[in-house]
Amino acid sequence: MSRHRAVKKLDIEEEFYDEADESLFDEMNDMSEEDTVKMFAGIESVKKAIGSGTGISDQEIKESLWYYYFDEDAT
Repeated sequence: MSRHRAVKKLDIEEEFYDEADESLFDEMNDMSEEDTVKMFAGIESVKKAIGSGTGISDQEIKESLWYYYFDEDAT
């Protein structure tokens, strides 16, 4: 019974919170105008390269482009 109470009191958002994800999000929001243009051009280029129906979201492409500093081939 005590395990049931522990699970009931479990804060899922706190358990899955990751500061690294938040810092990446903050960095991506502080992009310069030039970087924003590169990001949107890169998203379109990567989408054309991988095709449709892959299940890869725009957010995943953005994160990869950011990680590889807009290198579309590495993304």
